Amino acid sequence: MLNVRGAALVAIAAAVALLASGCSSAGEPAGGGSTAVDQVKVASIDVEGTIPLLIGEEQGIFKKHGIQVTSTMSPAFDGTLASVMNGQADVGFAASPPMIRAMVKGAPITAVAQTAIISGEEQQAAVVAKDPSLKSPKDLVGKRVAVASLNDLASIGIRVAVAKDGGNPDGVQFVELPGPQRLPALTDGKVDAAIFIGAPAVSALKIDGVHLVFQYTEALPAGSPLDMYFSKADFATGNADLLKRFRAAMTEACEYANANPDLVREHIRKLLTDVPEQAGVVDQLELTKYRTDINPKALMELQDALVQYGGLEKTVSADRFFSFENGK
Repeated sequence: MLNVRGAALVAIAAAVALLASGCSSAGEPAGGGSTAVDQVKVASIDVEGTIPLLIGEEQGIFKKHGIQVTSTMSPAFDGTLASVMNGQADVGFAASPPMIRAMVKGAPITAVAQTAIISGEEQQAAVVAKDPSLKSPKDLVGKRVAVASLNDLASIGIRVAVAKDGGNPDGVQFVELPGPQRLPALTDGKVDAAIFIGAPAVSALKIDGVHLVFQYTEALPAGSPLDMYFSKADFATGNADLLKRFRAAMTEACEYANANPDLVREHIRKLLTDVPEQAGVVDQLELTKYRTDINPKALMELQDALVQYGGLEKTVSADRFFSFENGK
C-alpha cells in the first residue's frame, strides 16, 4: 500500500514539473534530448511561397524539430515587417526585393531562412499581350504595361529584359493595377501588356488573342533569393540554435512539398477559393521548386539590377542579408 502511494506521488510530482516548465511530451525534437517545444510566431502572407511552412505544420515537421509554429496572416510585406518590428511576431515572410529595400532604409532585420530562388526558367511569370506585334521585350518600349508595383520584381525583370533586348527600359510606361483589374484592362485595350503569375497567367493565356511575350524572370540572375523568412537582427543573434532548427525544419518541409505536388496544388486551390476560374487551372501549373540553399553572388547580382533599374540607393552585403550560411 505504501509503495503504491509512493509511486503515485512521484507520478504527480513529475506531471506538475512538466506543466510548470511548459514542456510537451508529444515527441522529441530532432537529435533527442529535451522534449521542450519552442513557440515561434510567424507573420505570413497568403501566397504560394508560404506553402512549405503550412505543410511543415500539418505534417509535424516543425514539431519534430522542437518548434510549434503559430501563423498569422498579413496582406503584404508591410504587414509582416510591422509585426516583426513591434514584437507581435518572431519571424516574418517576405519576397527579397522589398526586404532589401527595407534594410537599405535602416530596418534592423536579417534573413533567417529561404524557401525559393529565381531560377530564370519559371513558366508562369508571364508578360502577356493582345497586340500580335508585341513579340519580344524591346517591343514594349512606348507601350503601357500593367504591373502590381513600379519597383516590384516583375517591373525590374521587364526593364532588365528590355535593356538586354536592345531597347530603352525608360520608354516602357508602367501602370500600377491590382491583380483583378489587369486582365479587364488588357482585354479592353486600356493597357498594351500585363504581368500575371501562376494560375492567373494560365487563365489569361486561355483567352483568344492573348499571347505570351516573355517570362520576366528570364533576365534576372539565376539563383538569387526569392522568398525569405526574416527576423529582427537581435532576435537572430539571441536565438541562433532555435533558428538553426527552424531552417532545418523548413528544409525538410520544402523537400516534402517538392515530393508531394498534389498536396501543394491542394493548398494553391485554397488560395484561389474566391476565383474559381483560376482554381480550375491549378492542375496545369508548373509548381515552384522550393529551394533553401543560398547563393550570395546571385544576391549581389540581383541588387545590382535593383540599383540600375529599380531605384535602389545602395546594396546590402550578403553577410548582413543572410544570418546563416548554407547548411547552417
